[in-house]
Amino acid sequence: MKIKIKTLSLLRDILGETIELVVDGPVRVVDIVEILRSKYSLPRDIEVIAIVNGEVVSMEYLISEDNITVYLTPPFAGGGLHIDVRLIRDEKPDLNKILEDLSRIDPASGALSIFIGFVKGLIGENKVEVLEYEAVEEAAINQMRKIAVEEGVKHGLKAVVIWHWLGERKPGETTLLIATLGENRSNAIKAMQIILERVKKEVPVFKLEKRSDGEYWIIGDGVRIPRQKNS
Repeated sequence: MKIKIKTLSLLRDILGETIELVVDGPVRVVDIVEILRSKYSLPRDIEVIAIVNGEVVSMEYLISEDNITVYLTPPFAGGGLHIDVRLIRDEKPDLNKILEDLSRIDPASGALSIFIGFVKGLIGENKVEVLEYEAVEEAAINQMRKIAVEEGVKHGLKAVVIWHWLGERKPGETTLLIATLGENRSNAIKAMQIILERVKKEVPVFKLEKRSDGEYWIIGDGVRIPRQKNS
């Protein structure tokens, strides 16, 4: 069974960015770490955190999937990465509360980048009446969490927020909120932009645009396909 190890931060300096291991059958995370300590000179005094499929897992976590990628990191900067991912139907975002809550997470933070997407009122000369969102909800939550953890760790963030709205949304109403908290503006802004693009491409959320000239499925990066209703 093949396992790809990707390292970040201090571990990348010690081990290199990528290691490919071949093991006999399922293996625990603790066994992988022991291999790295005994064969790749990973110091025993460095605590290791493992992330599998976007989730921080315990050392006893059993890896049984072939060709899986396991991220290994030292303890997160600030002692932890705050993750808040949600699928929302009616709630309105309170930006003042978001700012207040996130700014208190870590005193070393100095920048908060926020993206808010909302429904357009016009597409060309055609009036948008409503945008309908649906999702494979469990998969969407898991993928948003995976993106948040991966990019949060990669960019050394203190917090990542991803809220995606579902159901009917009218022009001017919020559809997506992403917030990234970091030590400085460069990592917060860059991470927010990457997270936005990944959410658009990787999260199973689907849009039906109802407007004055008909209904259109929005596929991929803004491609509109006229809806064909079954008779």
